[in-house]
This record gives sequence, structure tokens and C-alpha cells, in this order.
Amino acid sequence: MNLASGWGAALILTGAIMIADTGLLPAQQPPASAEAGRAGGGSPRQRTNDPEAVDLLRRLETRYADVRTIQGRFRQIRVDPAFDEKVESQATFFVRKPDNFRVDYAPPRESTNLIADGYSYRYVKDLKQVERYRFQNRKTAQDLNFLLLGFGEKTDEVLRVFAAQVLTEGVPKGMKGIQLTPHNKAEANFEYLTILVTDDERVLPSQFSLGALDGSRTTANLDLQTLGLNVPIAESVFRPNWPRDAQIVDIQ
Repeated sequence: MNLASGWGAALILTGAIMIADTGLLPAQQPPASAEAGRAGGGSPRQRTNDPEAVDLLRRLETRYADVRTIQGRFRQIRVDPAFDEKVESQATFFVRKPDNFRVDYAPPRESTNLIADGYSYRYVKDLKQVERYRFQNRKTAQDLNFLLLGFGEKTDEVLRVFAAQVLTEGVPKGMKGIQLTPHNKAEANFEYLTILVTDDERVLPSQFSLGALDGSRTTANLDLQTLGLNVPIAESVFRPNWPRDAQIVDIQ
């Protein structure tokens, strides 16, 4: 199974939940139909890091270093042009530094993505199956824990595996956008990740979009009214407890 297409939302959210003040936040996000475009530039080897994009990453690293937990909801849209398919879903997510993440998708496509204890899991209720992937190290884009992009991941570590550029297309007024492109796309198993944040001192997140190698695109729009920061989250939320009849399949 392709990790990027199967776990698109997990990759997006773990890389891009970047929040400011503690408590619930006001709704400030572009329309759900608006998707940021691609950054300009040549091939990955020709690309260099955009100073403005690097500065934004460092601002996020500094400003949200004290955020320990976060939870909220988002709406996801996955578009696959090869099959002329558009799938929409809604989910609730939970994050706890340094490396715990969970997202529960609502019916009719009920499933759970979980990152805990060095593993990434995907449970699909209808299939009675858990796909399990073990992170090998933190030197590749695939193994980098994306949630730390907004909650304390060192910018230098991010730039080790990504080229960072400012988005030049499809960015709504009042927003800033950056694109992270893996230096090794085959190893990362996706083409790019784009992030939109508000263009003010809070740099609130609003949209995250991941382009897969197969041409599909998964976009998550956060519901900022539901976001809670530094709120208690039960330990059980991040435990890989699955139904007894669920089969575990290891993904290499």
C-alpha cells in the first residue's frame, strides 16, 4: 500500500498543526474549496531554500515551542485525477509532544491513524485490519515526525530532508503559504507538502495539502473553532488498542 495515499491526512496533520494562544481559537481559514498551488522553481536539484520560507519555519519553531497538546477537528478532501475520484471525510485529531498523534475518521469511512512509540498505525474498521509501519530513523522525510514542524521540530532538521519555498499560486489574501519538497521523493513516498497560515503575528494554521507520487492530492482544512491547546488528553488515546478480531499487517 502507498503510505502517502493511505495515510495522507496523518502526514499532513502531523506536519502542519501550528497553533498560537492557549484555548479555543476563532475561525480564520480560507474557503474549503480553495487549495494552495505549487511553488515556483525548477527541479529538486535546482531548488534552493527560500529565505522567506525558512524564516517562517523558524518563527513557527519559536512561537509554538510551549504547546504540549492539541486537539480539534478537520475536513479532508482527497482528489485522484487518475480515477476521477473525490472523497470527502471529517475527523477528530489529538497531538501530544514529542511524538504522539491520533486521528479518528467519522463514518461512513471509519478508521483511525495513530503514531506512538516509534510506530505508525492505520486501523480500518470495515476491513478489520491494522496496517503497522515502524519508523526506521529520523534522517528521511518519511521518518521525520511531521507534527514537530509546528510544535518544536528544529528548522535545521526539516531543511536536511526538505527544500522550503514560498507558495506563489492560490494563496488567499491574508494568508502565507510554504511548500516543503523532499530532497528524495522516492524515499519520502510523496511529491510535496504545502502549508497555509495566517499572515499576522499569530501565524495560525488553516490548510495542509499533500501531493502524492500517483498524482492524487489530499487537503485538510482545520476547524479553528474546535482547536484546544495544552488541554489534558488521556493516556489511552495514544495506546494501540485495537479490536480483538483486527489483523495486524506490517508495512515495509
